[in-house]
Amino acid sequence: MNKEIKTSDQSKARIKRVVKQKNEILLNLPQYAVIQRSSGKVYNPQKETEQYIKTIILEWARGTGKSTILGWFIKEAVKQMPKATGIIVGETYSQILSRTLPSTKEGLAMVGLYEDIDYVVGKSGKSLGFEMPFQAPSRTWDNVIHFSNGFIWILVSLDLPNAGRGINSSIVIGDEAALLDQERLFNNVQTTNRSTCGGLYENQPLCNAEIYASSVAMTQKGQWFTEMEKKAIKEPWNVMFVKANAFANKQNLASDWFDRMMEKAPSKMHYNAEILNIRPKKVLNGFYPQLDPKKHYYRDSFDNDYLLKVGVHAKKSQLETCRQDRDVMLGKPLIVSIDWGNIITLTVSQDQGEQYRHLKTFFITDGIIDDIINDMFAPYYDYKKEFNNVIEFYYDRNGNTRQPNSRVTFAEQAINCFKLKGWKVINKIRPASENPPHNHKFIVINYLLKNGGTNGLPIIQINENNCTDLIISLENAPAKEGKQPNTIEKDKRSEKSKSLQQEHATHFSDTFDIPLYWKYYRKVDQLIKQQSEKVFIPLFPGHKMK
Repeated sequence: MNKEIKTSDQSKARIKRVVKQKNEILLNLPQYAVIQRSSGKVYNPQKETEQYIKTIILEWARGTGKSTILGWFIKEAVKQMPKATGIIVGETYSQILSRTLPSTKEGLAMVGLYEDIDYVVGKSGKSLGFEMPFQAPSRTWDNVIHFSNGFIWILVSLDLPNAGRGINSSIVIGDEAALLDQERLFNNVQTTNRSTCGGLYENQPLCNAEIYASSVAMTQKGQWFTEMEKKAIKEPWNVMFVKANAFANKQNLASDWFDRMMEKAPSKMHYNAEILNIRPKKVLNGFYPQLDPKKHYYRDSFDNDYLLKVGVHAKKSQLETCRQDRDVMLGKPLIVSIDWGNIITLTVSQDQGEQYRHLKTFFITDGIIDDIINDMFAPYYDYKKEFNNVIEFYYDRNGNTRQPNSRVTFAEQAINCFKLKGWKVINKIRPASENPPHNHKFIVINYLLKNGGTNGLPIIQINENNCTDLIISLENAPAKEGKQPNTIEKDKRSEKSKSLQQEHATHFSDTFDIPLYWKYYRKVDQLIKQQSEKVFIPLFPGHKMK
């Protein structure tokens, strides 16, 4: 059934789009503005001519309608350039299978295009009478979305070496763009965006366009995305940068959605960034000044042979499993650390000898410890248990608190849950033990970060793809001077915020601290004593002892 995608009352007469869909879509103002601006030419004062804007950056909060607008761009590219090739890019193949492809299908359905009718996924539609593209895939159609008019979208992940090379594309679209590595994006994708199909489509608005959408960048990795705003201000004829928060799409959201998001958000910073599109302030004096993304973060940890095997039609259970992780040493114990509070955070790490790796994080904002273990941790690591079922368990002093109306502590309840799921648990924390002093923890953790890989200390590493929440927490954990001279404390005042019930930043960083401190503090103390000068770790350049 044909219908119109409508805008607000003031805009109805200005834009009408006919698609196959049963229900009407009311475009919000950012969606309408982007469609209008990208469909017409703008004046380039440098060349003294009019041109289409070819780089479109959408810094849009969750709930703003990114899936719908990206669905519109995908549909419009298919319409403008039959038989051409486009690229939909993701940081990892796991991301493409679990998030990018499902949201792409959702966006296409919003604009009236349906799988197995208008397009097929993971195969050629030739047998269905589909036109063939000008440049058909030479080896496999596994990662291809084929439309009936011959247009194909190729799903390209940046963790597959040379995945985009050899493709002559006419458009690039990237969702969750703040997760994309800028160098790999250029080498593997942007350099392929050169085809005009022999000049056939060079006058089309979307020919050789690049569209990137994301909520605000929460880590240093996504700063390239944020920096594009400066280029848009300098060269508005080349780059369009549009910011929007979820209130712009309020008419299409449930009436209680904002209240529910406020309750479930891990922190005020998280709610501001993900829903209100407010960029986090940079922490200048952080608790982890020795944390270096180039040294301590790693990627390319997914088993893409396994993921390619399960493919674009993979079930949820085939993606939410450690079978896709190459960085897990199956024969070694897992180290699990939990921090209790209004949010329960769980970090999985592993001592791998020369490296100490943080493998995966889980958290829940409501519920009990049974939920995070039974519904998240246990299913994900069930395969690992077949090879080694030992857990070394760490927790903060809140784990020694007895549950309401129970003689069992939170830690004891967690241990019971692990055991019921077939794990052998070694409790590494003494009953009734206190948390380590903040200043000593600051010295030990930062000494490890700075000197890991020397004197028998492991290099501390964090899985960039599976531990995004932990990285956000570490990069945004503030510090303050302690009560004693020349001491440092983690600034945890934000935990007392009345606007939200939990504080993401400090809770997740504590799961990072706990096992590292208790495993290595004696070794670090010994190494410090052997040094002739007193150890001082500056919070920022120029910081000195008083």
